[in-house]
Amino acid sequence: MLNELNAFLAKNNFSKIDIQKLTNDLLLDMSLGLNQENNSINSGSIPAKDLPPADQPMLVVPGKLPSSLPPDSKTIVIDAGGTNFRSCLVSVSSLGQVSISDLEKTKMPAIDKELSKVEFYDAIAKNLDHLKNKADRIGFCFSYAMEINAEGDGKILKFSKEVKAPQAVGTYVGKELKAALIKRGWENIQKISLLNDTTACLLGGFVHSTQNKENFSSYIGFILGTGINNAYIEYNPVPKINDPADNQSKPHIIVCECGMYNKASSSTFDTTVDSLSANPKSSLLEKKCSGAYLGQVIYHAVKEACVVNLFSNQFANAFSKLENIKLYDIDLYYNSSKKARAETKIGTLLNAGTSKDKKLFLELVSVMIERSAAIVASVLSASVLKTTKGTQKNNPVCITANGTTFWKTHGLYKMMCKMLARNLSGQNKRYYKIIQVENDITLGACAAAYL
Repeated sequence: MLNELNAFLAKNNFSKIDIQKLTNDLLLDMSLGLNQENNSINSGSIPAKDLPPADQPMLVVPGKLPSSLPPDSKTIVIDAGGTNFRSCLVSVSSLGQVSISDLEKTKMPAIDKELSKVEFYDAIAKNLDHLKNKADRIGFCFSYAMEINAEGDGKILKFSKEVKAPQAVGTYVGKELKAALIKRGWENIQKISLLNDTTACLLGGFVHSTQNKENFSSYIGFILGTGINNAYIEYNPVPKINDPADNQSKPHIIVCECGMYNKASSSTFDTTVDSLSANPKSSLLEKKCSGAYLGQVIYHAVKEACVVNLFSNQFANAFSKLENIKLYDIDLYYNSSKKARAETKIGTLLNAGTSKDKKLFLELVSVMIERSAAIVASVLSASVLKTTKGTQKNNPVCITANGTTFWKTHGLYKMMCKMLARNLSGQNKRYYKIIQVENDITLGACAAAYL
């Protein structure tokens, strides 16, 4: 049976990830992105014409790391993620104690239907009515590719995760949102600071470790949820920054946008999922492993396996009634008790087939999750190595990881940990610690308002 599956996967160009090779390929692409003028916050950078184009834009975040959250402060925090839109008020007491209130969660605008630029920003402003005039600073975690300028505003480069607001691409989020809020009667908006979710995750880990007096040599923010992305701290001068004083005075947080890496090989299943997405031929690494797409890749792999009679007719007939498979469905099956599994979407499907069908399906799912784990291990390896830190056991690199796909997908975390440990050994020996911080995005977005 395993031979049959391997032959089927090979015929459809599905191959296992060579983690060391992908790590090196990502590192090369990261270096190219740091050299290239495109998407830089500065002008007059080294021209990209003499270098091959980088997939990862390597976006430079302006400002220094904060030492801590300011006491006696109130900050509005927004988290616009791949699926949900969250907003709240963060209050810091005179003793530095943090409290979160007025939390509301709605759906991310422009997921269900395409919105114009005005409609997009009006929808965001409407979601913030419950926080009107409760603080004059806003930390806005916007989980899409942006160019951050020196004032901390973010220019949208492109949307991913199926957000449909093409007119908003190229606009500055803070500027447009401020105008929309003023139209709704807001007063005294001093600053709206934009940051990426991985920057917020990184800063959240920094705030957490500072409060808990933990010793780390550097910090990485990593997200694997609806999409995938990473941020790290670059300690060497960044070639595309044309200001020598700025290059030498401080390290820089770099948002890689690793999901945009397009040079990893794609299977026929990946190509099908890509062709059906809102933005074909882009963000191909993300479409191989993140929560928004992994279920679709599995669905189309099983669909093709049914076409070539890898599964029984009973199973194929039951599967033909399914319109999709979501990663949630797979996780629900694995996380349910043995008795409850039979009543889940996947359990019902498997019960319609034979014992061979069940083994084959679960093996196929495992192969897909294993590939996702290998991609994550490669991204994290490249991030750790790029910091040049973590060479001492008592001073590791802190990896703050966020995302349901990372923490909840069956088997992914354990597989990834083994792969990462193997890859960051020998000549690449590095020490690191993966942590999960409660309210990491909120803490990080709050900190960004004071960068």
